[in-house]
Amino acid sequence: MDNKQIIEILDSWNFWNKDIDTGICRNYYVDKIIEYLNDPEISIIVETGIRRSGKSYISKQVTKRLIKNNFSRKDTLILNLDDERIFNEDYSFLLNAYKIYREKINSDNKAIIIIDEAQEIDGWEKFARGLSERKEAKFIITGSSSKLLSSEFSTLLSGRHIAIYINPLNYIEYLKFKNGSIEDFLENGGFPAVVLSNLKGELIYSYFNTVILKDISQRFNLKNNRDLISLAKFYLTSVGSRITFNSISRFMKMPVKTVYNFSTYLEESNLIFFVNKFSFSVKSRENSPKKVYSIDNSFVNIMGMNLNKINGRLLENTVAATLFFLSRNNANFNFYYWLENNIEVDFVVKFRNIYKIINVSYIINESSREREIKSIIECSNYLNTDTGYIVTLDYDNEEIINNVNIKYISFNNWIKAIFNEFNMNF
Repeated sequence: MDNKQIIEILDSWNFWNKDIDTGICRNYYVDKIIEYLNDPEISIIVETGIRRSGKSYISKQVTKRLIKNNFSRKDTLILNLDDERIFNEDYSFLLNAYKIYREKINSDNKAIIIIDEAQEIDGWEKFARGLSERKEAKFIITGSSSKLLSSEFSTLLSGRHIAIYINPLNYIEYLKFKNGSIEDFLENGGFPAVVLSNLKGELIYSYFNTVILKDISQRFNLKNNRDLISLAKFYLTSVGSRITFNSISRFMKMPVKTVYNFSTYLEESNLIFFVNKFSFSVKSRENSPKKVYSIDNSFVNIMGMNLNKINGRLLENTVAATLFFLSRNNANFNFYYWLENNIEVDFVVKFRNIYKIINVSYIINESSREREIKSIIECSNYLNTDTGYIVTLDYDNEEIINNVNIKYISFNNWIKAIFNEFNMNF
Protein backbone atom coordinates (compact mmCIF):
# COMPACT_ATOMS: atom_id res chain seq x y z
CA MET A 1 0.00 0.00 0.00
CA ASP A 2 1.49 3.34 -1.05
CA ASN A 3 1.52 6.57 0.97
CA LYS A 4 -1.33 8.14 -0.99
CA GLN A 5 -3.62 5.21 -0.20
CA ILE A 6 -2.66 5.31 3.47
CA ILE A 7 -3.39 9.02 3.84
CA GLU A 8 -6.75 8.59 2.10
CA ILE A 9 -7.69 5.82 4.51
CA LEU A 10 -6.47 7.79 7.52
CA ASP A 11 -8.44 10.84 6.39
CA SER A 12 -11.64 8.76 6.19
CA TRP A 13 -11.25 7.66 9.82
CA ASN A 14 -10.35 10.99 11.36
CA PHE A 15 -11.85 14.34 12.35
CA TRP A 16 -9.09 16.36 10.65
CA ASN A 17 -11.23 17.82 7.88
CA LYS A 18 -14.78 16.86 8.86
CA ASP A 19 -17.14 15.87 11.63
CA ILE A 20 -17.95 12.19 12.18
CA ASP A 21 -21.15 10.65 13.49
CA THR A 22 -20.51 9.66 17.09
CA GLY A 23 -23.99 8.55 18.09
CA ILE A 24 -25.64 9.34 21.43
CA CYS A 25 -23.01 10.44 23.93
CA ARG A 26 -22.37 8.15 26.91
CA ASN A 27 -21.22 10.85 29.30
CA TYR A 28 -19.92 8.74 32.17
CA TYR A 29 -17.35 6.94 30.02
CA VAL A 30 -16.36 10.03 28.05
CA ASP A 31 -15.83 12.05 31.24
CA LYS A 32 -13.84 9.24 32.85
CA ILE A 33 -11.56 8.73 29.84
CA ILE A 34 -10.85 12.46 29.56
CA GLU A 35 -10.06 12.52 33.28
CA TYR A 36 -7.54 9.72 32.69
CA LEU A 37 -6.06 11.52 29.68
CA ASN A 38 -5.43 14.54 31.88
CA ASP A 39 -3.51 12.45 34.42
CA PRO A 40 0.25 12.70 33.74
CA GLU A 41 0.81 9.23 35.19
CA ILE A 42 -1.53 7.49 32.73
CA SER A 43 -0.43 7.07 29.13
CA ILE A 44 -2.55 4.17 27.85
CA ILE A 45 -6.27 3.73 28.46
CA VAL A 46 -7.94 0.50 27.47
CA GLU A 47 -11.68 0.23 26.88
CA THR A 48 -12.58 -3.32 27.72
CA GLY A 49 -15.85 -5.21 27.98
CA ILE A 50 -18.16 -7.39 25.94
CA ARG A 51 -18.19 -6.83 22.19
CA ARG A 52 -20.83 -4.50 20.72
CA SER A 53 -21.15 -2.57 23.98
CA GLY A 54 -20.18 0.67 22.26
CA LYS A 55 -16.42 0.97 22.75
CA SER A 56 -15.66 2.35 19.27
CA TYR A 57 -18.39 4.99 19.49
CA ILE A 58 -17.20 6.05 22.94
CA SER A 59 -13.67 6.60 21.58
CA LYS A 60 -15.06 8.85 18.86
CA GLN A 61 -17.17 10.66 21.44
CA VAL A 62 -14.00 11.34 23.45
CA THR A 63 -12.35 12.77 20.32
CA LYS A 64 -15.38 14.97 19.61
CA ARG A 65 -15.42 16.23 23.22
CA LEU A 66 -11.70 17.05 23.07
CA ILE A 67 -12.20 19.03 19.87
CA LYS A 68 -15.16 20.86 21.42
CA ASN A 69 -12.86 21.76 24.32
CA ASN A 70 -10.38 23.37 21.87
CA PHE A 71 -8.06 20.41 21.44
CA SER A 72 -6.65 20.56 17.90
CA ARG A 73 -8.32 18.16 15.47
CA LYS A 74 -4.94 17.34 13.99
CA ASP A 75 -3.52 16.28 17.34
CA THR A 76 -5.78 13.22 17.27
CA LEU A 77 -5.20 10.07 15.25
CA ILE A 78 -7.76 7.28 14.86
CA LEU A 79 -6.57 3.92 13.55
CA ASN A 80 -9.44 1.57 12.74
CA LEU A 81 -7.74 -1.78 12.36
CA ASP A 82 -11.00 -3.55 11.52
CA ASP A 83 -11.34 -1.69 8.20
CA GLU A 84 -11.52 -4.14 5.28
CA ARG A 85 -9.16 -1.91 3.27
CA ILE A 86 -6.25 -2.89 5.49
CA PHE A 87 -7.11 -6.59 5.68
CA ASN A 88 -3.90 -8.66 5.83
CA GLU A 89 -1.79 -5.62 6.75
CA ASP A 90 0.82 -6.19 9.43
CA TYR A 91 2.86 -4.21 11.98
CA SER A 92 4.50 -2.18 9.24
CA PHE A 93 1.13 -0.54 8.54
CA LEU A 94 1.09 0.97 12.02
CA LEU A 95 4.61 2.33 11.56
CA ASN A 96 3.87 3.74 8.09
CA ALA A 97 0.55 5.25 9.16
CA TYR A 98 2.17 6.99 12.12
CA LYS A 99 5.10 8.19 9.98
CA ILE A 100 2.72 9.70 7.40
CA TYR A 101 0.60 11.26 10.16
CA ARG A 102 3.70 12.99 11.52
CA GLU A 103 4.85 14.12 8.07
CA LYS A 104 1.50 15.32 6.72
CA ILE A 105 -0.74 16.20 9.67
CA ASN A 106 1.01 16.77 13.01
CA SER A 107 4.77 17.12 13.02
CA ASP A 108 5.34 18.50 16.51
CA ASN A 109 2.56 18.20 19.07
CA LYS A 110 1.93 15.30 21.41
CA ALA A 111 -0.92 13.23 19.97
CA ILE A 112 -3.84 11.27 21.31
CA ILE A 113 -4.03 8.04 19.31
CA ILE A 114 -7.04 5.75 19.26
CA ILE A 115 -6.40 2.18 18.12
CA ASP A 116 -9.77 0.62 17.43
CA GLU A 117 -9.97 -3.19 17.29
CA ALA A 118 -6.31 -3.35 18.18
CA GLN A 119 -6.13 -7.14 18.14
CA GLU A 120 -6.42 -7.19 14.33
CA ILE A 121 -2.69 -6.41 13.94
CA ASP A 122 -0.07 -8.31 15.89
CA GLY A 123 2.38 -6.07 17.69
CA TRP A 124 -0.03 -3.20 18.39
CA GLU A 125 1.04 -3.28 22.04
CA LYS A 126 4.71 -2.71 21.11
CA PHE A 127 3.66 0.25 18.96
CA ALA A 128 1.59 1.81 21.77
CA ARG A 129 4.13 1.10 24.47
CA GLY A 130 7.02 2.58 22.51
CA LEU A 131 5.34 5.86 21.62
CA SER A 132 3.89 6.32 25.11
CA GLU A 133 7.24 5.68 26.78
CA ARG A 134 8.84 8.28 24.52
CA LYS A 135 5.99 10.63 25.49
CA GLU A 136 5.05 11.21 21.85
CA ALA A 137 1.44 10.15 22.39
CA LYS A 138 -1.25 8.95 24.74
CA PHE A 139 -3.43 6.03 23.68
CA ILE A 140 -7.01 4.86 23.85
CA ILE A 141 -7.20 1.17 22.94
CA THR A 142 -10.35 -0.80 22.11
CA GLY A 143 -10.74 -4.43 21.16
CA SER A 144 -13.19 -7.30 21.08
CA SER A 145 -10.87 -10.28 21.35
CA SER A 146 -10.79 -11.99 24.71
CA LYS A 147 -7.02 -11.63 24.48
CA LEU A 148 -7.56 -7.99 25.39
CA LEU A 149 -9.79 -8.96 28.31
CA SER A 150 -7.60 -11.60 29.91
CA SER A 151 -4.76 -11.56 32.39
CA GLU A 152 -2.32 -11.43 29.47
CA PHE A 153 -3.15 -7.78 29.01
CA SER A 154 -1.04 -6.57 31.93
CA THR A 155 1.95 -8.32 30.40
CA LEU A 156 1.31 -6.88 26.94
CA LEU A 157 1.15 -3.32 28.22
CA SER A 158 3.47 -3.24 31.18
CA GLY A 159 3.75 0.31 32.44
CA ARG A 160 1.38 3.19 32.89
CA HIS A 161 -1.99 2.00 31.70
CA ILE A 162 -5.50 1.72 33.07
CA ALA A 163 -8.64 -0.16 32.03
CA ILE A 164 -12.16 1.22 31.86
CA TYR A 165 -14.94 -1.34 31.65
CA ILE A 166 -17.66 -0.64 29.09
CA ASN A 167 -21.00 -2.28 29.79
CA PRO A 168 -24.13 -2.34 27.65
CA LEU A 169 -26.49 0.54 28.41
CA ASN A 170 -27.85 0.80 31.93
CA TYR A 171 -31.45 1.90 32.36
CA ILE A 172 -30.58 5.61 32.67
CA GLU A 173 -28.63 5.45 29.41
CA TYR A 174 -31.34 3.37 27.77
CA LEU A 175 -33.85 6.19 28.32
CA LYS A 176 -31.52 8.55 26.44
CA PHE A 177 -31.46 6.16 23.51
CA LYS A 178 -35.14 5.25 23.47
CA ASN A 179 -38.36 6.39 25.11
CA GLY A 180 -39.16 2.85 26.19
CA SER A 181 -40.54 1.10 29.23
CA ILE A 182 -38.75 -0.65 32.06
CA GLU A 183 -40.41 -3.88 30.87
CA ASP A 184 -38.87 -3.46 27.40
CA PHE A 185 -35.46 -2.82 28.94
CA LEU A 186 -35.72 -5.90 31.17
CA GLU A 187 -36.71 -8.04 28.20
CA ASN A 188 -34.34 -6.80 25.50
CA GLY A 189 -31.37 -5.48 27.44
CA GLY A 190 -29.06 -2.60 26.71
CA PHE A 191 -26.82 -3.26 23.71
CA PRO A 192 -26.94 0.10 21.89
CA ALA A 193 -27.63 -1.28 18.40
CA VAL A 194 -30.24 -3.68 19.76
CA VAL A 195 -32.06 -0.88 21.60
CA LEU A 196 -32.28 1.10 18.35
CA SER A 197 -33.10 -1.86 16.09
CA ASN A 198 -36.29 -3.64 15.09
CA LEU A 199 -34.34 -6.88 14.56
CA LYS A 200 -33.43 -7.43 18.18
CA GLY A 201 -33.42 -11.23 18.22
CA GLU A 202 -31.30 -11.54 15.10
CA LEU A 203 -28.70 -9.11 16.46
CA ILE A 204 -28.45 -10.81 19.84
CA TYR A 205 -28.05 -14.25 18.28
CA SER A 206 -25.23 -12.86 16.14
CA TYR A 207 -23.55 -11.35 19.22
CA PHE A 208 -23.87 -14.62 21.13
CA ASN A 209 -22.43 -16.65 18.26
CA THR A 210 -19.56 -14.23 17.73
CA VAL A 211 -18.61 -14.30 21.41
CA ILE A 212 -18.60 -18.10 21.32
CA LEU A 213 -16.83 -18.52 17.97
CA LYS A 214 -14.36 -15.61 17.89
CA ASP A 215 -13.75 -14.46 21.43
CA ILE A 216 -13.56 -17.96 22.89
CA SER A 217 -13.29 -20.78 20.35
CA GLN A 218 -10.69 -19.15 18.09
CA ARG A 219 -8.82 -17.55 20.96
CA PHE A 220 -8.43 -20.82 22.88
CA ASN A 221 -8.19 -23.12 19.83
CA LEU A 222 -11.20 -25.24 20.78
CA LYS A 223 -11.90 -28.17 18.49
CA ASN A 224 -15.57 -28.65 19.36
CA ASN A 225 -17.94 -25.86 20.39
CA ARG A 226 -20.88 -28.08 21.31
CA ASP A 227 -20.08 -28.40 25.02
CA LEU A 228 -19.14 -24.72 25.25
CA ILE A 229 -22.47 -23.65 23.74
CA SER A 230 -24.36 -26.06 26.01
CA LEU A 231 -22.64 -24.65 29.09
CA ALA A 232 -23.27 -21.05 27.98
CA LYS A 233 -26.97 -21.79 27.47
CA PHE A 234 -27.13 -23.56 30.83
CA TYR A 235 -25.74 -20.51 32.60
CA LEU A 236 -28.02 -18.08 30.73
CA THR A 237 -31.10 -20.10 31.68
CA SER A 238 -29.90 -20.29 35.29
CA VAL A 239 -29.29 -16.62 36.17
CA GLY A 240 -29.67 -16.09 39.89
CA SER A 241 -29.01 -19.77 40.66
CA ARG A 242 -26.29 -21.19 42.88
CA ILE A 243 -23.87 -23.46 41.06
CA THR A 244 -20.73 -25.50 41.62
CA PHE A 245 -18.47 -26.80 38.89
CA ASN A 246 -18.75 -30.30 40.34
CA SER A 247 -22.55 -30.31 40.17
CA ILE A 248 -22.51 -28.98 36.60
CA SER A 249 -19.96 -31.64 35.67
CA ARG A 250 -22.30 -34.37 36.88
CA PHE A 251 -25.41 -32.84 35.34
CA MET A 252 -23.87 -32.10 31.92
CA LYS A 253 -21.56 -35.13 31.88
CA MET A 254 -18.46 -33.01 31.29
CA PRO A 255 -15.12 -33.31 33.07
CA VAL A 256 -14.82 -30.85 35.97
CA LYS A 257 -11.70 -29.36 34.42
CA THR A 258 -13.59 -28.69 31.17
CA VAL A 259 -16.43 -27.02 33.07
CA TYR A 260 -13.93 -24.88 34.96
CA ASN A 261 -12.01 -23.88 31.83
CA PHE A 262 -15.12 -23.12 29.78
CA SER A 263 -16.61 -21.14 32.67
CA THR A 264 -13.44 -19.07 32.86
CA TYR A 265 -13.56 -18.39 29.11
CA LEU A 266 -17.22 -17.35 29.28
CA GLU A 267 -16.43 -15.05 32.19
CA GLU A 268 -13.40 -13.52 30.45
CA SER A 269 -15.52 -12.83 27.37
CA ASN A 270 -17.87 -10.88 29.68
CA LEU A 271 -20.90 -12.95 28.69
CA ILE A 272 -21.47 -14.03 32.31
CA PHE A 273 -20.12 -13.29 35.77
CA PHE A 274 -20.18 -15.06 39.11
CA VAL A 275 -21.07 -13.75 42.56
CA ASN A 276 -19.55 -15.27 45.70
CA LYS A 277 -21.38 -16.11 48.90
CA PHE A 278 -20.78 -13.57 51.67
CA SER A 279 -18.53 -14.69 54.47
CA PHE A 280 -16.04 -12.99 56.74
CA SER A 281 -13.69 -15.84 55.76
CA VAL A 282 -11.98 -15.48 52.38
CA LYS A 283 -11.56 -19.25 52.16
CA SER A 284 -15.27 -19.80 52.77
CA ARG A 285 -16.21 -17.24 50.11
CA GLU A 286 -14.05 -18.95 47.51
CA ASN A 287 -15.14 -22.51 48.36
CA SER A 288 -18.90 -21.91 48.55
CA PRO A 289 -21.27 -22.23 45.58
CA LYS A 290 -21.39 -19.19 43.32
CA LYS A 291 -24.38 -17.49 41.76
CA VAL A 292 -24.30 -16.89 38.02
CA TYR A 293 -25.59 -13.87 36.11
CA SER A 294 -25.43 -12.49 32.57
CA ILE A 295 -23.93 -9.14 31.60
CA ASP A 296 -27.14 -8.33 29.68
CA ASN A 297 -30.74 -9.54 29.82
CA SER A 298 -30.95 -9.93 26.05
CA PHE A 299 -28.89 -13.13 26.23
CA VAL A 300 -31.24 -14.54 28.86
CA ASN A 301 -34.25 -13.63 26.72
CA ILE A 302 -33.07 -15.38 23.54
CA MET A 303 -32.81 -18.72 25.30
CA GLY A 304 -36.54 -19.18 24.71
CA MET A 305 -37.82 -19.19 28.29
CA ASN A 306 -41.34 -18.05 29.13
CA LEU A 307 -41.04 -14.34 29.90
CA ASN A 308 -44.06 -14.42 32.23
CA LYS A 309 -42.19 -16.91 34.39
CA ILE A 310 -38.79 -15.21 34.44
CA ASN A 311 -39.66 -11.55 35.02
CA GLY A 312 -38.31 -11.81 38.54
CA ARG A 313 -35.05 -13.32 37.28
CA LEU A 314 -34.69 -10.57 34.68
CA LEU A 315 -35.08 -7.86 37.32
CA GLU A 316 -32.62 -9.63 39.62
CA ASN A 317 -30.15 -10.04 36.76
CA THR A 318 -30.41 -6.32 35.94
CA VAL A 319 -29.71 -5.38 39.55
CA ALA A 320 -26.76 -7.81 39.57
CA ALA A 321 -25.35 -6.34 36.34
CA THR A 322 -25.62 -2.84 37.83
CA LEU A 323 -23.75 -3.92 40.96
CA PHE A 324 -21.16 -5.68 38.79
CA PHE A 325 -20.59 -2.45 36.85
CA LEU A 326 -20.13 -0.54 40.11
CA SER A 327 -17.70 -3.14 41.44
CA ARG A 328 -15.50 -2.85 38.34
CA ASN A 329 -15.40 0.94 38.54
CA ASN A 330 -15.00 1.41 42.30
CA ALA A 331 -12.05 -0.22 44.03
CA ASN A 332 -13.74 -0.49 47.44
CA PHE A 333 -17.11 -1.75 46.18
CA ASN A 334 -17.87 -5.46 46.53
CA PHE A 335 -21.07 -7.46 46.50
CA TYR A 336 -22.11 -10.99 47.40
CA TYR A 337 -25.18 -13.11 48.06
CA TRP A 338 -25.94 -14.16 51.64
CA LEU A 339 -27.11 -17.60 52.78
CA GLU A 340 -27.46 -18.96 56.29
CA ASN A 341 -29.72 -21.81 57.47
CA ASN A 342 -31.43 -21.95 54.06
CA ILE A 343 -32.41 -18.28 54.33
CA GLU A 344 -31.06 -16.23 51.44
CA VAL A 345 -30.61 -12.56 50.62
CA ASP A 346 -30.02 -11.71 46.98
CA PHE A 347 -27.19 -9.22 47.53
CA VAL A 348 -25.02 -7.86 50.29
CA VAL A 349 -23.10 -4.80 49.17
CA LYS A 350 -19.92 -3.85 51.02
CA PHE A 351 -18.52 -0.39 50.32
CA ARG A 352 -15.54 0.32 52.52
CA ASN A 353 -16.91 -0.78 55.93
CA ILE A 354 -20.59 -0.16 55.25
CA TYR A 355 -23.00 -2.99 54.40
CA LYS A 356 -26.25 -2.74 52.46
CA ILE A 357 -28.76 -5.57 52.17
CA ILE A 358 -30.73 -5.86 48.92
CA ASN A 359 -33.49 -8.24 47.92
CA VAL A 360 -35.20 -8.16 44.52
CA SER A 361 -38.90 -8.86 44.08
CA TYR A 362 -40.67 -8.15 40.78
CA ILE A 363 -44.01 -7.68 42.52
CA ILE A 364 -44.96 -7.35 46.16
CA ASN A 365 -47.79 -9.52 47.44
CA GLU A 366 -48.39 -11.13 50.81
CA SER A 367 -46.20 -14.19 50.22
CA SER A 368 -43.33 -12.33 48.57
CA ARG A 369 -43.43 -9.60 51.22
CA GLU A 370 -43.17 -12.13 54.06
CA ARG A 371 -40.31 -14.00 52.38
CA GLU A 372 -38.26 -10.90 51.56
CA ILE A 373 -38.71 -9.33 54.99
CA LYS A 374 -37.78 -12.53 56.84
CA SER A 375 -34.47 -12.88 55.00
CA ILE A 376 -33.63 -9.18 55.41
CA ILE A 377 -34.22 -9.31 59.17
CA GLU A 378 -32.07 -12.45 59.50
CA CYS A 379 -29.26 -10.88 57.49
CA SER A 380 -29.58 -7.57 59.37
CA ASN A 381 -29.08 -9.40 62.65
CA TYR A 382 -26.07 -11.23 61.21
CA LEU A 383 -24.42 -8.03 59.93
CA ASN A 384 -25.69 -5.77 62.73
CA THR A 385 -27.38 -3.34 60.34
CA ASP A 386 -30.76 -1.64 60.67
CA THR A 387 -31.88 -1.17 57.04
CA GLY A 388 -32.73 -3.43 54.14
CA TYR A 389 -33.87 -2.68 50.60
CA ILE A 390 -36.36 -4.53 48.42
CA VAL A 391 -36.00 -3.51 44.77
CA THR A 392 -39.31 -3.91 42.94
CA LEU A 393 -40.60 -3.19 39.46
CA ASP A 394 -42.66 -0.13 40.41
CA TYR A 395 -43.50 -0.12 44.13
CA ASP A 396 -42.13 2.34 46.72
CA ASN A 397 -42.87 2.22 50.43
CA GLU A 398 -41.24 1.96 53.83
CA GLU A 399 -41.97 0.17 57.08
CA ILE A 400 -40.16 -0.77 60.29
CA ILE A 401 -40.31 -4.38 61.45
CA ASN A 402 -38.34 -5.74 64.43
CA ASN A 403 -36.33 -2.49 64.51
CA VAL A 404 -35.26 -2.97 60.87
CA ASN A 405 -36.18 -0.28 58.36
CA ILE A 406 -37.55 -2.06 55.26
CA LYS A 407 -37.39 0.18 52.22
CA TYR A 408 -39.32 -0.90 49.12
CA ILE A 409 -37.91 0.96 46.13
CA SER A 410 -38.81 0.78 42.46
CA PHE A 411 -35.97 -0.16 40.14
CA ASN A 412 -36.10 3.25 38.43
CA ASN A 413 -35.63 5.07 41.74
CA TRP A 414 -33.05 2.58 43.00
CA ILE A 415 -30.73 2.92 40.03
CA LYS A 416 -30.96 6.72 40.14
CA ALA A 417 -30.16 6.71 43.85
CA ILE A 418 -27.18 4.38 43.62
CA PHE A 419 -25.63 6.27 40.71
CA ASN A 420 -26.15 9.56 42.56
CA GLU A 421 -24.46 8.04 45.60
CA PHE A 422 -21.32 7.48 43.51
CA ASN A 423 -21.63 10.79 41.60
CA MET A 424 -22.02 9.00 38.28
CA ASN A 425 -23.42 11.20 35.53
CA PHE A 426 -24.95 9.34 32.61
